[in-house]
Amino acid sequence: FRTGEVSVALGLVDLLFLAFVVVQFRYLFGGAEMVEVTPGLTYAAYAREGFFQLVVATALGLPWLLAADTLVGEQEKSTRWGFRALAGVQLVLLLAIVGSAIQRMRAYLEVYGVSEDRFVATAILLWLALLVFLFGATVLRGRRAPFASGALVSGFALVAILHLLNPAAFAARSQLDRAATTVQGRPGVATQLDSRYLASLGSDAVPILVERIEELPEADRGVVAERLLSRWGPDLRWDWRTWNLADWRARQVVEENAHRLGAMAGR
Repeated sequence: FRTGEVSVALGLVDLLFLAFVVVQFRYLFGGAEMVEVTPGLTYAAYAREGFFQLVVATALGLPWLLAADTLVGEQEKSTRWGFRALAGVQLVLLLAIVGSAIQRMRAYLEVYGVSEDRFVATAILLWLALLVFLFGATVLRGRRAPFASGALVSGFALVAILHLLNPAAFAARSQLDRAATTVQGRPGVATQLDSRYLASLGSDAVPILVERIEELPEADRGVVAERLLSRWGPDLRWDWRTWNLADWRARQVVEENAHRLGAMAGR
């Protein structure tokens, strides 16, 4: 492949990305106002579409730029600068889609609060944004190897950080804080507490739920307490082969508060 052919292909892809961003600009960055004026559009659909747009754009864009960089190879400095300029334009357009996805998720979180899935999705959005910046700092400067290792290390780091931040406990705390804010009369966008969602969170959320269960309305307390007892209660038989620390802690907390939870659940 000649450098000119690669440059033409890059230029055409740049025009495609640019046309998408320009035509969809109001939809991409409209935020809450866009949802409110669009019949049938929900915050969930708006945020999810932005998330998957970014995933697809990144999954297609970065491998394509890596392939183009390979085809160009080691060329004269002037030729490499031309490739970098065209690839840089595409990275900027990718960042515009990154910004749109993050803005959509931010609007979603403001309305409905943090859930476990939304927490993980936001972390993935930020990681994809990091990959775009990493590509510009490495591959466009002629250093392909650091990009591969950086992408791999950052992926493992993302998984480790998610484990340390504990998305389930964070989601439980966020939902309870929003409910408390509403009860105290401070205005909030979303006022309905989903007790069934709280009860469905994993073992990492159990200590927070047990500690703050009195903050819930009486009917919601019963739902959450019944779920906690059925999943982690003292009557449940456990198999040592499925043991893990989070489940053990959840069982200990529920067992210590079994009488209190039983009274709330009407047992």
